[in-house]
Amino acid sequence: MSTAFAPLPESSTAHLVADRIREAIWQGTLQPGDRLVETDLAERFEISRGPVREAIRLLAPEGLIVLRRNRGAVVANPTFDDVLEVYAARMNLGELALATLARRGVDRATFDEVASRLDRLRDPMVQAEPVFMLEADLAFQDALMRLSGLPRISDMLENSGRDAASFVRLLGITYESTDHDALIARHERTLAAIAAANPAEAVTAWQDHIRVTVAEFARGYRDVSNVSDDQHPLFAHVLGASRQEKS
Repeated sequence: MSTAFAPLPESSTAHLVADRIREAIWQGTLQPGDRLVETDLAERFEISRGPVREAIRLLAPEGLIVLRRNRGAVVANPTFDDVLEVYAARMNLGELALATLARRGVDRATFDEVASRLDRLRDPMVQAEPVFMLEADLAFQDALMRLSGLPRISDMLENSGRDAASFVRLLGITYESTDHDALIARHERTLAAIAAANPAEAVTAWQDHIRVTVAEFARGYRDVSNVSDDQHPLFAHVLGASRQEKS
């Protein structure tokens, strides 16, 4: 591994080591599939192997590192199957949360506070930085799902959002400027359905958002368009409707 890391003081914690490795992955210095060898990293950071080992364990739940038998730790290289599985879960859990929210309702002040989070997505300075857009987008979605009053489902959605964020960074997905308005419009449609106490429309709006998002990921994989719904059980569930509309 040719990656160069600046030495760390001996007192550095596992969290600081994890921060450095995470930054290297996000910046593309460490690529999907690269092995993380404890002895190599400890030497480069000029620390013992213990903090490095713990840092790798900290990063694994974030989806950035995969621990494999006989290979040790490697930078995650998400497949399209991984993307589909995460977004199938987000689709189903989001449907439950939003339908519940649309039926129960929420006080206007709280609802408006969550809706105002879209303002950050409209900020040109945020739109200029893909990482800022990603964080603002997921923060809005998490806050909206929390309004459902379903804490366990909201927690699962938040966890799946971390997977989604890892996919974006590992695959180099960017928010193109021409997509910003469409992204915001999709969220506004969901908000309007909730404000109108229309569960069916809220669910449909969320489904459409998930399908557009997954379609964006699909462009980064070869031969995805050649896979039939019969060959992949999650295709019909997540992308089936949008693919049929195009055919």
